[in-house]
Amino acid sequence: MMETVLGGLRQSLRSLGRSPGFTLACVLMLAVGIGASTALFSVVEGVLLRPLPYPSSERLVELSQRAADGHPMRFSDPNFEDVRTRARTVTALAQVSGAASVAVTGADEPAFATLALASRDFFPAFAVQPVQGRLFAPEEQQAGGVPVVVVSHAFWQRYLGARPLPLPDTLTFEGRVYTVVGVMPASFDYPVGTQLWTPRELEAPLPSRTAHNWRVVGRLVDGVDLQAARAELTHIARELEAQYGQDTRMHDIAVESLQESLVGRVRPTLYLLSGAAAFLLLVAGANVTNLLLARAATRARELAIHVALGAGPGALIRRFLQESLLLSLMGGALGAVLATWGVGALLAAEPGHLPRVDEVGVNAAVLLFTLGLSLLLALGLGLLTALRAARQPPGVVLARAGSTSSGGGGAERTRRALVVGQLALALVLLVGAALLGRSLMGLLSLDPGYRTENVAVLSIVLPPAEDAEQGQRNVGLQEQLLSRLVALPGVRAAGAVSSFPLEGSPAGDGTFIVLNRPDEVGDFEDFGRLVREPERTGSAEYRVASEGYFAALGIPLLRGRLFDARDTVDAPHVAVISESLAKARWPHEEPLGKLIQFGNMDGDLRPFTIVGVVGDVREQGLDDAPRPMFYGGSRQRPRAASRLHLAVHGPMGSAALVTAARPVLRELAPELPSRLSTVEALLAGSLAPRRFSLLLLGAFGAMALLLSVAGLAAVVSYAVAQRTREFGIRFALGATSEDVLGLVLKQAARLAGLGIALGVLGAVGLSQVLTGLVYGVSTTDPLVFAAVALLLLGVALLASWLPARRASRVDPMTVLRSEA
Repeated sequence: MMETVLGGLRQSLRSLGRSPGFTLACVLMLAVGIGASTALFSVVEGVLLRPLPYPSSERLVELSQRAADGHPMRFSDPNFEDVRTRARTVTALAQVSGAASVAVTGADEPAFATLALASRDFFPAFAVQPVQGRLFAPEEQQAGGVPVVVVSHAFWQRYLGARPLPLPDTLTFEGRVYTVVGVMPASFDYPVGTQLWTPRELEAPLPSRTAHNWRVVGRLVDGVDLQAARAELTHIARELEAQYGQDTRMHDIAVESLQESLVGRVRPTLYLLSGAAAFLLLVAGANVTNLLLARAATRARELAIHVALGAGPGALIRRFLQESLLLSLMGGALGAVLATWGVGALLAAEPGHLPRVDEVGVNAAVLLFTLGLSLLLALGLGLLTALRAARQPPGVVLARAGSTSSGGGGAERTRRALVVGQLALALVLLVGAALLGRSLMGLLSLDPGYRTENVAVLSIVLPPAEDAEQGQRNVGLQEQLLSRLVALPGVRAAGAVSSFPLEGSPAGDGTFIVLNRPDEVGDFEDFGRLVREPERTGSAEYRVASEGYFAALGIPLLRGRLFDARDTVDAPHVAVISESLAKARWPHEEPLGKLIQFGNMDGDLRPFTIVGVVGDVREQGLDDAPRPMFYGGSRQRPRAASRLHLAVHGPMGSAALVTAARPVLRELAPELPSRLSTVEALLAGSLAPRRFSLLLLGAFGAMALLLSVAGLAAVVSYAVAQRTREFGIRFALGATSEDVLGLVLKQAARLAGLGIALGVLGAVGLSQVLTGLVYGVSTTDPLVFAAVALLLLGVALLASWLPARRASRVDPMTVLRSEA
């Protein structure tokens, strides 16, 4: 039996070797389709399907509190403690801050690093031990404890020379000296990108229930599922709401698996791109099927003789399956090579927004997927070709052996149907790419509210202003930097802000109180009492900025005034707000002169007086609506200005501005790590995920288009060859070259039209997949559909032109003489 199978494979291999052009074309097309599918599967497997690298990771969950309107928020300290003590379905509940950038000295070189504060149950929740050293000791997890830090594996290698612990070195950041006590495994990455973890308990808890600062993670108790945990935690939230009223701002508690929390945002995009790769594979498979059918037609007489001599249907099917198996395995092998290269190129082009990229690669599971895909293709291709060929009785085939026609009308209809399907799939992919492209163009045409050219951005981290003296030192350095930057040749404006648009700094979303008199809040107990009165409160993003910031970024002053030299630390504190905040909080009033208490954001309870209203900015991204903004003066509120982003504007171009500003930083702040960028680079980075999706979907669409029109051209060429006698007779009866040319192009146009019609229906049906991925564009935009349909029709007719021209030049005498 095995010898028979091997003998058949050797015979099929020799047969394919006698047709190298056919074999190469099939293998290359299959390799493109299999390679694209394998590359995308490797990403999906590494990011979405593979469990997180922690013990029983499926039981890890992330919690967030939700207001009555469904708005998600991080936990406040009191809410967390109440939930932790009452919950029975979730254990090892732990607080962790978002990863924030800090300036670190004491390592092998000064650096920016990402820091997270983690409470006592954080590491136990993950059940992960360090690869070097230890975790926090109980006495280090309390107020007044010795400052210690656990570092990531990458930080240990990059900045600590991978030296074994205990290290003689200490790290200094946020105004404290920390001893390195542990190194986490390379696989530990939560919050994503964190390099340093310190005990949360070193910082005093905030008593306010409106200070939403903490992510919360935990582990489901054995035997408890997500639904049960959600039910219990929702009940707890309602109890707390009944006990404390709206002060909790926690009507509900959302619970989701940690894996979903990490990868959920990229799931739609990866599924979309995987679907595009599958469509490309179908187009390639249809093209190969067409080639196999054409090859079967040319071998129809040979196959008919075999059947007439006693070969049964099984032998015929086995023969086609063997050829398809060899082609698919060769295509799969080459596809795996292409996928390995493609994954590397894909990750190199990926803009850094994809989680778990370190776990993506062509591994055993991916290769098994490639093998299974190849075998599935072999089965489908072989059976379809064999069943189509077996429908032709050998007597009929032998009777028309001398005719120019072969293959029968059924085979011809199958080939045309495959081409129609290819064109439809190509149109779906092209429509998707066009919608993404139009969405991107629409975003680029939006006014973000600030300059997008000729602005350099210099980011530094100052020592924490924990006392008035340090605060004034920070203010002095800020003013020195700004005065030197403004004095540079060609610089028109320079200013500072605590969080720069698109830069990714931690957002300061908080609740403020509208005061009736300046002394209405004397301490945080007063603040907590007044914040419970909804009519007295509002919410906004909190920033501090210098007087030159708005001019540097071109943010217009709409009314009132901006910060100026009068606004010293001892003068009455003033604020500037955005137009959206003015409209949201005071829709029928003038906000200028209003007294505001926003001390919960920086611990300073001196009230603000609103003195100006400026234009809105799209801080979080072009596709994010402008958020209400509250700007305090950086000179007056130095505690909130330890992270500074200096904006420098001038006509000479952003790159020249960066070059000119770098020596100023080196001279005035040589010990502080700095990061230099431009608004153009930040804007490009914010749009990079959309560009990435557009690039891949567009590439798949272009390849599908090329394959489908090549298939159409092959079908038209085959039809022209089969109808050569007919064309000769038409010429003999008086037809012109233009008549025959038009006849062939009409046939191609009919096939293209059918493909376009089916493709439009498919694109409309699948348009909902793109709903969350496009901005400002309808997923059934008629202009996009019409443009893509015309493009596909034009390319299809262009591809059919050469075979049509060949038909129009048939010599009738030669044809009729050969038929005589």
